[in-house]
Amino acid sequence: MFTHLQRLQIVIFQAVSGYVAVENRCPHAGAYLHEGQLSGNILTCHWHGWSFDLKSGQCLNEYWARLKRYEIQIECKKLYLLTEELNNR
Repeated sequence: MFTHLQRLQIVIFQAVSGYVAVENRCPHAGAYLHEGQLSGNILTCHWHGWSFDLKSGQCLNEYWARLKRYEIQIECKKLYLLTEELNNR
């Protein structure tokens, strides 16, 4: 599932570790991550095969690359994004 929030695209994955929200762009070449392949906690970008650990956001191909993650809270079966950054945009 992905959504637009004030010109920012965020994608939410249901990984093994739980729900994870990240910016919907690969830091390598800007591909949409919602089109990638999820296996457990590992998300692989469909353009060039870069893989990311969704628990940490860390890229498994390049140490300097990391996904921008957003905090999620679950209440009454609803997901909420919790971040001041979204409110300040």
